[in-house]
Amino acid sequence: MNDDVTAVAPDLPADFWEQSDIRSPLLSQHFGRFLRAYRSAQSPKVKQADLAAWLGITQGQLSKLERSPAAIHDLVKLQKWAEALHVPSDLLWFGKPQAEAGQREAAPAETTDQEPSHVPRRDLLKGAGVLAISAASAGLLANAPWQRLMDSVENDRPVDMATVQLMQDRTADFHDNEHTVPARQLLDGLVRHRAVISALLANARTESIRNELVRTFGETEALVGWLHFDLGNANEAVQSWRKTLKIAKDSGDGPLAACALSYWSYLASSRNDTVPAVRLLQQAESYVPGNTAPATRSWVAARQAEELSRLGNETEAMRALERAFTAFDFAHPRTERHWTTFFTANRLGSLTVSTYMGLQHKDAPAIADSLLASLPPTVRKQRALALADLTTLCVRANDYDRARALVDSAIDSTIRTESSLSRQRLLTLSSELASAKKGSPGNTMRDKIRSGLHR
Repeated sequence: MNDDVTAVAPDLPADFWEQSDIRSPLLSQHFGRFLRAYRSAQSPKVKQADLAAWLGITQGQLSKLERSPAAIHDLVKLQKWAEALHVPSDLLWFGKPQAEAGQREAAPAETTDQEPSHVPRRDLLKGAGVLAISAASAGLLANAPWQRLMDSVENDRPVDMATVQLMQDRTADFHDNEHTVPARQLLDGLVRHRAVISALLANARTESIRNELVRTFGETEALVGWLHFDLGNANEAVQSWRKTLKIAKDSGDGPLAACALSYWSYLASSRNDTVPAVRLLQQAESYVPGNTAPATRSWVAARQAEELSRLGNETEAMRALERAFTAFDFAHPRTERHWTTFFTANRLGSLTVSTYMGLQHKDAPAIADSLLASLPPTVRKQRALALADLTTLCVRANDYDRARALVDSAIDSTIRTESSLSRQRLLTLSSELASAKKGSPGNTMRDKIRSGLHR
């Protein structure tokens, strides 16, 4: 989630905060309901898009917060959002006056850090972004979610739902960040996060708590596998996806199984094992039948279309693409599951471009141009993939002038984002140009790609 405030909320009259509709959700400690009330209480009513901009999040994320039945427990975000909206401090439940915070800073927290028996578990907490000393210096309430998390990991305190929600929120953040942050920067933190969840599972005393943690662990494991794939660690990726698949089957989580198998299909495709990739995707589709998990089902169908196009099976590829668009009409990618947040209309468009390319469809260049123009600069990995696809289409059309104008950006974006998919597309293009004569535009393009990707 993006925590940077991109706009500033206006100052409001003092009596605004006296309204019961505003005070009630704050006093009940539910920030999501407060955000909805905050928008409705102003005249004219504040639009979701405007409030989201003030908070530095997307409109979809704000909608999810407002509709969430659970309270928000990420104290850092709560503090930033409250400051952005100028919420009076006496209405907030997640902070303490500075004087008390100063008293807490004087507590001998460092002594605990020096106890050898606590070092391994404190390493886990650091991986989750939690430090006892930072919690104390921030003046957090004694029963704050971070404190309960530390108690669960360090002191074998039974895990509660607030701690589970904290882990789920952090898992969601990792999935969100994967769209824009290179895999190398995320993997270590994600592995430590997985270890924290594993430690919490040992203290899960009720079936409902354990089920939620198992689900979160599976979602984390699936992403660990994807990051390994992005970094070229195929064996580690497969190990993670096997574990994810077992978790999904044991817990009856069909969409999670579909996620693991779909991730796995990318690895098969990268090895030019198209038929096995299609089989993996057909198996994935069986885990999300009917109206189940429409965003996941749409992604799986679109991936099937992409792979079938490489086999030259136009009829089945177009049928799969039609299933993908039909399912997407009912999809809510931002709220369905953590891994579906990436599957926007633009991502479906990217898979459509790839399918049309595989079928050598005459409309592929126009669709690719339209897609690239619609992508904002922030979706770096999608832009890298779109640039690689458009470069390929230009080369196939013998438009080397435009291909030369695109290829440098495609290579640079691929290197910076460590996108395995765009790298694969560029290497495939390089292979297609292997027979180009020395000194020809194709030969020059092939050399540029090879040298650029290995710099």
